[in-house]
Formats: sequence, C-alpha cells, structure tokens
Amino acid sequence: VVFTNGIATASMVLYKAESAVIRTTDGTISATGNTHELPVTVLAASFSKLAVSLASPQVNGTAFTGTNTLTAQDAYGNTVTSFNASG
Repeated sequence: VVFTNGIATASMVLYKAESAVIRTTDGTISATGNTHELPVTVLAASFSKLAVSLASPQVNGTAFTGTNTLTAQDAYGNTVTSFNASG
C-alpha cells in the first residue's frame, strides 16, 4: 500500500463470517487507538453446499447412529443461517 499525503487506498476480501477489527501498522509503529481501527462484520455469502457431520463410528450398510448434522454453508465454509430446505 502506498501512502500519499498520509492517505492510502487498498482492497481486501474477507471470507470468514465474523466480527473483526482491522488495525493499521507501518511495520514498526502500530496504531491501536479508535481513530486507527475499522470494525467490520463479515456475513456469510449465499448458500453453496451442504456439509454432513456424522457421529463416530458409522458402519457401512447400517443406519446412521448418534447425532448427525447437515449444515448449509457458503462457498467458504461459513454457516448460512438463512437457508430454508423447504424451498
């Protein structure tokens, strides 16, 4: 990132759905005050896949046992809570 008169523009892509804080640093001086922090909230993208989690052990040729889960996820593995299987 190149600064001109103390101002720089940069692009970043965030994939993990979470609340986070982006802090500035020049590699030697860290700015941690509120004026140099950017709070961000990353939301899950649209539904992309289903993830299956099976209780162990499972035996081939028999019904599943234990608590097994099926989770709607986006392309990055974040849980998509707005997914509606009835649609």
